[in-house]
Amino acid sequence: MPNNRYYQEYGPIYRRRAGQRPPLADDEPPPDEPRRPRMRRPVRHRRRVPVWLWLVVGFVLLVAVPTGALYAVDMVYPETILPGVSLNGESIGGYTHTDLIIELRQRYRTFEQQPVTLTFRDRVWRPTLTELGVTFDIEQLVHRAFSLGRSGDPLTRAYELWLLWQEGIDITPRLTVDLAQTQRYLLGLAPQIERLPADAVLRLADARVVGQPSQPGTQLLVDATANDVLLAIRALQPQTVPIRTRQIVPQIDDTDLVVAQQIADQLLRSALELKVEDQTIVWTPERLAELLRVTPVDGRLTIEVDPDRLARAVEGLAQMIDTGTAEPRLRFSDGRVRIVAEGQSGLRLRQADAVTAIADMLMQPSPVTRTLTLPVERIEPLITAATLDNLGIVELVAEGRSSFAGSAPYRIANIRAGAARMNGVLIAPGEEFSFNRQLGEVNAEHGFVEGYAIIGNRTQLEWGGGVCQVSTTVFRAAFWAGLPITERYAHSFYISWYDRFGLGPNGDGQGLDAAIFTGVQDLKFINDTGRWLLMQTSIDEQAQVLVVQLYGTRPDREVRIEGPIITNEIRAPTEPVYIDDPSLPRGTLRQTDVARSGRDISIYRIVTEADGEVRRELFFTRFRPWPNIFVRGSG
Repeated sequence: MPNNRYYQEYGPIYRRRAGQRPPLADDEPPPDEPRRPRMRRPVRHRRRVPVWLWLVVGFVLLVAVPTGALYAVDMVYPETILPGVSLNGESIGGYTHTDLIIELRQRYRTFEQQPVTLTFRDRVWRPTLTELGVTFDIEQLVHRAFSLGRSGDPLTRAYELWLLWQEGIDITPRLTVDLAQTQRYLLGLAPQIERLPADAVLRLADARVVGQPSQPGTQLLVDATANDVLLAIRALQPQTVPIRTRQIVPQIDDTDLVVAQQIADQLLRSALELKVEDQTIVWTPERLAELLRVTPVDGRLTIEVDPDRLARAVEGLAQMIDTGTAEPRLRFSDGRVRIVAEGQSGLRLRQADAVTAIADMLMQPSPVTRTLTLPVERIEPLITAATLDNLGIVELVAEGRSSFAGSAPYRIANIRAGAARMNGVLIAPGEEFSFNRQLGEVNAEHGFVEGYAIIGNRTQLEWGGGVCQVSTTVFRAAFWAGLPITERYAHSFYISWYDRFGLGPNGDGQGLDAAIFTGVQDLKFINDTGRWLLMQTSIDEQAQVLVVQLYGTRPDREVRIEGPIITNEIRAPTEPVYIDDPSLPRGTLRQTDVARSGRDISIYRIVTEADGEVRRELFFTRFRPWPNIFVRGSG
């Protein structure tokens, strides 16, 4: 058993620490004996620092030292951009805020003034940034550069400073684009760029076949051009950008035109002879060309007969062929009618059949003259002296009046001839009366002379100038009789002659005239009275008044008018118009038309039948403003 001093002094302690009971020394009493207290050596302890305090101190040092370093940057570089900042790869560190703005203004001045040049063929547009909807803010760019390493939370600033120290930070200018504004600007250029495709056109004029080649169209590609513009301005240097377009192919190209030209040449190679009994009417290729029309159908040019033009042409033929009424000419006086000229058989063109036959002939090309016998019917008089009392012509139904005071001798002569063609004419119940067919050909054989008439856009010499005085007076008689008017044309411009008696029982006024032109404009109305009508004309040479009266059985109806309502008045042109006439010697100057103002005139005819039925009909007239017109000799 060890009993050295060390063990004696510290062994018990060691054992106790080891969890063992120490052995008793030789001189130690047994456990049940009281232990003697022993003196222990005093132990000296050091005072320890708490761990949490070390953590606080460490955190303070960790935050304070870098933060102080961060804010020390502002003291080292107080007014300049930090080193390591570059713009598009070019260092701008060390610039002051103001100096960099001046530098960039100078650098991008040309771009700001003229960012892009848009081109299309030989045209050029130079929009501004504002027009393109682009914003380029240099001050904001400089602010971004100056803020690097100086803004944000400490960690962000520290990270930016670390990047500036390690590798630098490069910034690029920013452009803000309003794409909708860019597109709006480009759309504004569309009217100057875009063009609709033009199909090939074939015209038939004066028997000449004139072809106009097709032209492709152009469409502006707005989105593609806008994309090119945005790519170009990214360079921040003036750029030239071609405007993008696409070509629009016409539906009818030049190949179709060539085929149609060949067909038209064949159709117009020869004239057309129209025969009726011993009369021959020749329609030249020039006349035939007026009856054809060129129509695009399914991408091809087709040549066909114009049905409306042909119908009008056949109407003109009827006015030349028809002999008018075959019935005897009558005179109503003293309450009775009598025959003043016996009826004569005549001819009447079957217009519907004629239209069909001529249309078929027109579409048959022939190298020589084509000949067609027109379908006509012979008409015989139905009225005899024995049947006069059955016609129902017992009273005046209505009359029309007009004044031709101040008319030239040629005009008075034609008024007499036209009135004679209408005098004593019978109109059967339900028949449509045609003024032109009853008038017949306007020539010397029927007593007409040359005089001035409204042809096209001016007054010129024409056979029968002044016959419209007769048609106007006939129209007024039919108007006040309440007869249905199926065709009526007003004059092109105001004529003062027609004011007198113009509104019938309502006195003088304008708006109730009727212009006719053989083969083009007619006056037509229907006899709906249920009995025969007799048209009777008379001329008061002294008062220079023409009277047209309709006799028959007056229908139980009331006729009245509302108006005239005059609107849209336009002053007469102040500038005269001069027309060269090679038939007159050079230096000759003659005024053919006097300036007149224009206006619209509306007159409503209200017809009230016995059963209470009311017809309200508008008769509209548009007088165009008319200048002073002079014809000057150029021969």
